[in-house]
Amino acid sequence: MSSTTEDSQSFANTESPANSENLENPFKKHGYVFKNPELLKQALTHKSYRNENLKKSRADNERFEFLGDSVLDLSLSDHLMKRFPELTEGELSKIRASLVNESTLADLAKEWAIDKHLLLGKGEIISGGSAKPRLLASTLEAIIGALYLDSGFQAADQIIRKIFASRIDNLDLDIHFESDYKTRLQEKIQESMKQTPVYEIEGEEGLAHNKIFHMVLKLDGKIIARGSGRSKKQAEQDAARAALAAL
Repeated sequence: MSSTTEDSQSFANTESPANSENLENPFKKHGYVFKNPELLKQALTHKSYRNENLKKSRADNERFEFLGDSVLDLSLSDHLMKRFPELTEGELSKIRASLVNESTLADLAKEWAIDKHLLLGKGEIISGGSAKPRLLASTLEAIIGALYLDSGFQAADQIIRKIFASRIDNLDLDIHFESDYKTRLQEKIQESMKQTPVYEIEGEEGLAHNKIFHMVLKLDGKIIARGSGRSKKQAEQDAARAALAAL
C-alpha cells in the first residue's frame, strides 16, 4: 500500500476507544470542525496501537506529526515577526523555541483533553503513555498536520494563532533574553538623532501591592511611545520596546 493511501485510510469500520466527536468540542470553540473526522482519528493513533493491530492496517500519526511540526513553525514564525518587529532573528528564534517545546505542547494537549482520546497499544497504556509529555506533544503536532490536510494552511494558521494567543500575550521578553530596550533605544537615538529619551509616569492603578505603572517616553518634548508594567522599570522598558518598534 502506498504511503498516500495509508495516510488517508478510512476508520469508519474500525472499533476505536477515541471519540472524535467529543474531541472536536475544543476546536469548535476556536471556530473549527473537521470536515473529515478520519484525519483527526489518524492524528490520534500512536504507532504502538498500529503495531498491535496490524490486521486493521491502521496508519499511525507519525507522518502527520512531521507535517504539523513544519506548519506550526511557519505559523508562529510569521506571527512573531509581525508581533515583535523590533526583535532580531536570534531573539525571535528563542521565543519560538519556548512556545513549541515539549512542555508547552504537552500542556496544550492536556487543555484540549487529547490525553483522553489517544489510541495507544496495551503496553503503552500500562506504561502511562497518555501522561507522557513527549507523546502528547507529538500528538498535538499530528493534529495540526491533520488540520492542514483538512482545510489548508490558512485554517490551520488561524487556529494556531488563537491557541497560542494567551501565551504570546503573556511573554516576558526580559526574562526570555534579558533584553535591555532602554539601552538599545538610547544607542539608536544617540546615533541618529543625538537626543536623550525622557521617561515620565503618566499614571498608576491598582492596590499598593499590585500596582500597574503607565509610562510615556518623550523625545524633544513630544510623546513617541507609551508602556506599562508592574514596576516603573518594567514600564520604562515596555515604552522603550514600543519606541523601537515605531522608529
